[in-house]
Amino acid sequence: MEVRTATAGLRRTRSGAARSAFVLALVLAGCADTEFLRRTCPTPPDPKHAAERPAPTAAYQVGCPDVLEITFLDHPAWDAVAVIDVDGRLPLERPGAVRADGRTLTEIRDELAALAGCSPERVTVALAAARSARVVVYGPIRGRARIVPYQGPEPVIDFLKRIGGLPPGSKLNQVYVVRPNVAAAMRPQVFSVDVAAVLIDGNQRTNVTLRGDDQIYVGETKLSSLSRLMPDWLGTVYRRVTGLLPDDWWPFSKSRSLVE
Repeated sequence: MEVRTATAGLRRTRSGAARSAFVLALVLAGCADTEFLRRTCPTPPDPKHAAERPAPTAAYQVGCPDVLEITFLDHPAWDAVAVIDVDGRLPLERPGAVRADGRTLTEIRDELAALAGCSPERVTVALAAARSARVVVYGPIRGRARIVPYQGPEPVIDFLKRIGGLPPGSKLNQVYVVRPNVAAAMRPQVFSVDVAAVLIDGNQRTNVTLRGDDQIYVGETKLSSLSRLMPDWLGTVYRRVTGLLPDDWWPFSKSRSLVE
C-alpha cells in the first residue's frame, strides 16, 4: 500500500509538472503573439472614429442611401447635402438630378460640372455618410459583431489595422473573409488570410481586397479565452500580466451591448 501510494503521488507530481509546463508554454506563446500584434498593429487612438469616418477610396461606388455633400464654388446657393434616392439618382434642384448609383464621386462631380457649365475643379462632391454597404467583423471578443461602413476596396489587413480589429488576443492563423455573394446569386466564398505572411514577409497573396457586405472572422487565442472565465478582478490582473491590456476595443464591461 505504501509503495502504491508513493507511486500515485509521484504520478500526480509528474502530471502536475506537465500541466504547469503546458500552461507556461501556452503563456509564452500567447505573449509572443500579443507582443507581435502590439508592435505591428497598434490600436488606433479612436478605432470607432476610424471605422466610421467617411474616407472612401477613389474606386468607391456610391449607392442608395449614401449621403453626399455637394458644393459649387460659382453657385453657393446650389450647395446641398443629399441622400441618393431609391431610383439611384441624386435629387438636386440645381443644376439637376443626376444618376449616382454605381458611380464614383469623381464621375458624379464631372457630370454636375458639365450641367453647371463650369470646370470640374469648381465642384466638390464628398461622401458625408456611407450607408449603402457594410463590413461585419466578428471576434475575438465574446462573439461580438462590429458593423463598419464599407468605403471601397481595401485589403483586409489594412482594414483591420485601421479600425483596431487585430487587438492582442487575436489568433493569427484564424482570420477569414466570408463573401456571401447573395446579390450575385453565387455560392458563398471563404478566404483564409495568412496574417503573419502579410505582416512579416510582405506577402500580399492572401490579403483579400474587401467588397461590400463581406464578413471578417478573427479567432481568439487560448490566453484570451481563459481570461474571460476568470472573475473580473482576477481577469484584469491576468490580462495585464499576459499583455492583453491596454486595449480600448475589448469590452470588459458586461453592461456594454453585444453589437455596436
